[in-house]
Amino acid sequence: MFLVFAMMISSFFLTAYAENEITEEKDENEIVATVSLCSCLYVFPIKGHTWIYVENLSDEVQRVGLYDLPVGEGMSVGTYSFSASDGWGVYYNVECYRQNRDNNLENIWSVTKELTQSELDTLSKALANYVNYWDFYFNCAFFAFSIWNSVSRDFLIPLVLPGISHIQVMMLGAKKGVLQLYEVKPEQVFRQRGSLGSAYLEPVSDKTLNG
Repeated sequence: MFLVFAMMISSFFLTAYAENEITEEKDENEIVATVSLCSCLYVFPIKGHTWIYVENLSDEVQRVGLYDLPVGEGMSVGTYSFSASDGWGVYYNVECYRQNRDNNLENIWSVTKELTQSELDTLSKALANYVNYWDFYFNCAFFAFSIWNSVSRDFLIPLVLPGISHIQVMMLGAKKGVLQLYEVKPEQVFRQRGSLGSAYLEPVSDKTLNG
């Protein structure tokens, strides 16, 4: 009798352990977000913009870089120079705000990748650790390609001319006008101050919003 009871207890714990293993494996493979590499080309080959867009598909707020992304919302991150009035560097949600305001979504070329939680965490760290900087080589394409490369097998080489960067995005299989950026409110648009451990976000000025 005792032997039967012991076997029943052992079977119970083995089953529970197996179910827990399956659950953990399922959770590791669960898609919690998407990341899109986006590009707009205004004047070939010298004028354009490249950025990253992340959408939260999970049932909880996700930390993405320095930003807490609510459930069901999306966010953009890119670097700017003269076209933003709060200084050169990293900005959050400028693209979401401006592209929706200007009704320019149809001109976005984008390629999208699904992310597990571990991949999203990797991308978030890449954003948080990116130096808050812009110049003619370490430009918006260098930023966007660096973040994309952190979670993708594709290895994109950023070059100075926006037109060349745009062609690389197209060669990944990007499609035009298929991505609907989340329509953020003005108070959701930020400029990054500082870098690495000292980095934080602050609201942008009206000049940047209206740029």
